[in-house]
Amino acid sequence: MPINPTDLANSIGALGSLDPERGLARTLQQLTDGAKQLFSADAAGLMLIDAEGQLRWASATDQTAQTLEDRQERLAQGPCAVAFSQRLPAAIRNIHTEPGWDKFAQVLLSEGICAALSVPVELDGGVIGTLDIYAGQPRDWDPSEVAALQAYAGLVASLLSAAVTAQIKGRLADQLQAALEHRWLIEQAKGVIMGRERIDAQTAFERLRSAARSSTRRLADVARDVTGGQPLPTNRRELAKGRAEQAKDRETTA
Repeated sequence: MPINPTDLANSIGALGSLDPERGLARTLQQLTDGAKQLFSADAAGLMLIDAEGQLRWASATDQTAQTLEDRQERLAQGPCAVAFSQRLPAAIRNIHTEPGWDKFAQVLLSEGICAALSVPVELDGGVIGTLDIYAGQPRDWDPSEVAALQAYAGLVASLLSAAVTAQIKGRLADQLQAALEHRWLIEQAKGVIMGRERIDAQTAFERLRSAARSSTRRLADVARDVTGGQPLPTNRRELAKGRAEQAKDRETTA
């Protein structure tokens, strides 16, 4: 359903007095609650990358949202992962009719969720996480909804920037600091892999993450090796799958 610009302005205006110095977790909770209300959604959540370069849930409106964020983290699958790796909005309109989500589809259905929308949260030119909303009924996400969620993501970025400036302490603050430290390194490594292997951003990120897991090393350390000129081990099956998906996407948009 279209988002009225006045409703968006009023919603963001109501959050304008949020101060992360009074508690970062509480501030992000209020923001995700605001997003849930604005979009008439059934749940909303925020994910940030950690010191390992992995997306971790940082805030959620309720247990459903926390479960969805947590399972996307574990499965490395879902609109959050797509929005983060491609730096673009990612949506599920109706999980009953959209193939390709594999195990995450079962997670959505088990939580009574049918549709989802995720947008990247960017700070200082790098992606540090995603802002996500979920609906129990099929939803053909309107362009105004995508734009509104992006505006909310911009507010998230502003609040996180303020938290860094204020040198706030705590688990979320530490997670944020790690996100800021590693965002550029991971982006650069993705670009190198995309150029070397002629694959898209999401497949490049999966290659990077798979190499980190198989070597039991931190994603940031593997990314540093890649930007330093070292090759990743070739996973022919993964590359073939990624290229097949790219070809399918080109056919769909042609």
